[in-house]
Amino acid sequence: MTTALVLGAAGGVGRAVVARLAAGGGMRVVAVDQDPAVLQLADASAALVGDVTEPGLLARAFEAAGDEPPSVLVHALLYELRAPLGELSPEQWHKVFDVGLVSAWQAAAELVRRKGEGPASVVLVGSVHAHGAVPGCAPYAVAKAGLGALARAAATEWGPLGVRTNVVEPGFVPVPRNAHRVPDDAARARVAAHYPLGRICSPAEIADAVAFLAGPTSSYVNGVCLPVDGGYLAVLPEVTPTSSDAPSSPTADLSGPTADPSSPTADPSSPAADPSSPAGGLSSPAGD
Repeated sequence: MTTALVLGAAGGVGRAVVARLAAGGGMRVVAVDQDPAVLQLADASAALVGDVTEPGLLARAFEAAGDEPPSVLVHALLYELRAPLGELSPEQWHKVFDVGLVSAWQAAAELVRRKGEGPASVVLVGSVHAHGAVPGCAPYAVAKAGLGALARAAATEWGPLGVRTNVVEPGFVPVPRNAHRVPDDAARARVAAHYPLGRICSPAEIADAVAFLAGPTSSYVNGVCLPVDGGYLAVLPEVTPTSSDAPSSPTADLSGPTADPSSPTADPSSPAADPSSPAGGLSSPAGD
């Protein structure tokens, strides 16, 4: 049986991925998150609470798989930060990169070192923010763009070893962390109007894309960034709705502040919205 390691498993998208890989993909799943809720995931065969940036945590995560090392890795981690570009500190940049980008490379490299014979797959949860910018979210966008470059580099170096590396790039997906963005039907309709399909994506749809890239049916897909955004990135930014085409045409700037399940939130009541905080207005690493 294939073993999958899911980092960020307690987040909205991470939970859906664990369920999809276990039930629909027939995989044994090791779930990791710093949220203790990861221990309650019924579909996980093993679970571990911890911060992946802590020394030794990744080794423990791989060891939790037992005798059969993971041949599938899903990285669904982020670090929330919102601050003007000119006011960011090096420490803030490093923290966002450590969680959202560097840990992805570290986990993938660990999988390559530990994998047995046969193929392996790395799936990184990116964002449409990799293709556009929103004021105040620079480190997040740069980190997500970096995942695409990482996947391409890994494809060229690890492809000969039988390891495929790809990125799933969601648009806005409602999860508990960003629920304040769509508190009612009217708000959901406003967000949905920015997407050509005219509706909001579900975590399960992102999990389906992850499962496709993780499984054998994508055995020749390598180094790809796959948008799962209902056509959002396909629309020219100058296109605006008229009375005849609304609400199917986008009206907002690329992705908006919270256009994907991994996007930094803008909840004024959250420490993440205060860049003047001693900790830089940052929350802890979270899954999604």
